Amino acid sequence: MLDTHHDFWNQWSQAYRGFSETVEPYRAAQRQLAEGAVAALNENLARKNLSILDVGGGAGNLIRPLLEELARRREHLDGVSYTLTDGAKEMTELALQRLEDLKQRFPKVKFSVLHLDTLAEDFHDNLGSGIADLVICSWNIEYYPTESRRKIIQRLVRLAHPRGVVAFSSSVQLPDDLNIRDVLMPLGQAQVLQALLTGGLGEMKKVISNLKQIAAFGTAMSSRQFPEKPGMMELAELATQTGLESVVTGYHLFGASVMVVARKDEQLPPPLPQSPIAQALVGKPGYEAYPDTATFFSYFGILMQMKKPVSSSIR
Repeated sequence: MLDTHHDFWNQWSQAYRGFSETVEPYRAAQRQLAEGAVAALNENLARKNLSILDVGGGAGNLIRPLLEELARRREHLDGVSYTLTDGAKEMTELALQRLEDLKQRFPKVKFSVLHLDTLAEDFHDNLGSGIADLVICSWNIEYYPTESRRKIIQRLVRLAHPRGVVAFSSSVQLPDDLNIRDVLMPLGQAQVLQALLTGGLGEMKKVISNLKQIAAFGTAMSSRQFPEKPGMMELAELATQTGLESVVTGYHLFGASVMVVARKDEQLPPPLPQSPIAQALVGKPGYEAYPDTATFFSYFGILMQMKKPVSSSIR
């Protein structure tokens, strides 16, 4: 069985949910992955009993943006089922806590949250194979060594319907010893100012607290000695080597993470939503083809168009 680091995620569950829900770069990355994954469903969007499997879904941060995107593209959500699985007990407890609100927002959707070691060797035997139209796995693969990553993606492929979609994201190895703080902190500082101007001192303190949690989380990950993160090319190659016929990739989280969306048949998914890269990555190897840059001032302008604090839309 793979080491799934449950103790680490149990320890950091509350903090991770806090900053990944209220710090807008993380929320934008979740929306982009949801948009790309749902668009790739194509003809399956109209399936009466559409099924979604959220592998290693943690506290359920992806549920709302994914179902909102699905609702935008379907006439109704009747018959849709959403199953989230995770091996960290504290994470699934947080996912269960948000179900009441989700059921009110999406009353036609059948929800299941399972405390199940979704990344274990025998995961596909627990739930069967070919069971979901969309299998999605966000920010899990990077915590495993290369051979284990291959096994995980193979399991995702087995779980997907023969004409289904497999989507996953992974933070990536950054160039020149940059870290996630270098990439996101200027954008987070823009959100601090936006929170002050639109929500007052209390909202500003909330954002600052979550930015501090990001820094502490990054330090904890470094001290945990996780494997070196993959690059975009490695992730794309793993997808094609594990039986996925049509693969598209793209950066999100302003260049700190990669999305991979693929189908098991030969139908090519639509291009993924383009994300600007953070200023710290401009001109770095692998980022030359990304002309759009998110700076403090440009991102502040985007946030001010929201006209209210990001955290005020979270329940």
